[in-house]
Amino acid sequence: MSQRSGSSHSRQRAVTGSDEHVEPRMFGSVMLLDLSSETAYNPPSDVTEVDDSVRILLELPGVPADTVQVTVRGDRIEVAGEKPPDFPKGETSFLCLERIFGKFCRTFEVVGPLNLGRISARQKDGILVITIPKMAERRGTERRIPVTEG
Repeated sequence: MSQRSGSSHSRQRAVTGSDEHVEPRMFGSVMLLDLSSETAYNPPSDVTEVDDSVRILLELPGVPADTVQVTVRGDRIEVAGEKPPDFPKGETSFLCLERIFGKFCRTFEVVGPLNLGRISARQKDGILVITIPKMAERRGTERRIPVTEG
């Protein structure tokens, strides 16, 4: 029996000076870096941008929502949890085992005008959606400053 340790689709990743894998993604004036470590279960993610927010979507089938932890540390968003095995009790003999179980941790570094203090997360039908509201871009806007005498 062979064991897979990664997702079924290939990804382009750049390696920094350390063993950390970084996958930069640019969205308008926002950039997310995938700083995830290699774990047995690495749930696939998509990042989308709409007018008022950026969304990170992670596939988490079989992972109970109350066991998923979404944490903000500085400019990083960390998603951690565990996909428990659902094998029948007792001894099990596998003819084929392709599903992946175990702990996971995905970390995204946020660069750009996003409001990390107002992040929300919801999970439905095995998809975790993390919504990060955008902040109004302050640079490049014109505002008239009144001049007073005295």
